Amino acid sequence: MDEIVLPDGWLNKAAKLNQMLLNAADDKERQTIIEKNQIWKQLFVPLSELSKGKCWYSEALDVMSDRDIDHFRPKGIAKNIKGIKRADEDGYWWLAYDYENYRFSSQYSNEPRRDKFDSAKVAGGKWVYFPLFEGSFVAKNKPRCKDEEIMLLDPCDADDPNLLTFDSKGKAIANAPAILDVRDKIRVETSIKLYHLDHTPLEELRERVWDFCQRMVDEIRTISNDPEGISNFGRYRVKFLKDEIRRLTKRDVQLSAVAIACCEENGLAFISERR
Repeated sequence: MDEIVLPDGWLNKAAKLNQMLLNAADDKERQTIIEKNQIWKQLFVPLSELSKGKCWYSEALDVMSDRDIDHFRPKGIAKNIKGIKRADEDGYWWLAYDYENYRFSSQYSNEPRRDKFDSAKVAGGKWVYFPLFEGSFVAKNKPRCKDEEIMLLDPCDADDPNLLTFDSKGKAIANAPAILDVRDKIRVETSIKLYHLDHTPLEELRERVWDFCQRMVDEIRTISNDPEGISNFGRYRVKFLKDEIRRLTKRDVQLSAVAIACCEENGLAFISERR
């Protein structure tokens, strides 16, 4: 978020609107203010540029539909999942105009959607959900947000993306070496469902990326293990293949984390960019 370029005057608008929310007589008045002043939409391009158009939750481009700006902590009601009790569902209206609460998202990750390709899967989409572990403190101001025990992975938290990885079939799974707390595994599983990371077309696209990367890895091994040694052409070919893999793992490339996972699975993490 430190790199975002905000439009001139946007912060002043946000500050004035936030003061209006603080001065509002009740929730109904606050809701009216928010509905009539959706200035977060003015940050669509600046937020998009931070990830080259990739959804911050799924890493996908077109396969996860149109883009949207998600309020990570919902500006309206905030619900828990699975009947887990929450101190209240009032939501985080006081973060409605805080750009640090925005996440560039696909609609499939942000809005309620069913997987049209697999009816057996549970409907996904973050929507009004912001699940907290049972007994968690519920923040009423920004400094106290760090005291909440959240059940979702946050793409803006440097530690969270490392908890998630992918297998050769394109499925999102917990990254076992990074899971140091049983709650981290629960957070991964919750995020897969609510961010719709198990959407069938997304899994199929990940599998194709993995297969493409795997073929290059296999070719590198074949050339390197030639009993007659590596020819000059072979050396150039290996260098070309490594460069192609590095390109796939660059952060601004769609599903780069899948290519990184493939390299890690093959013991070639040194080729890829770091998570």
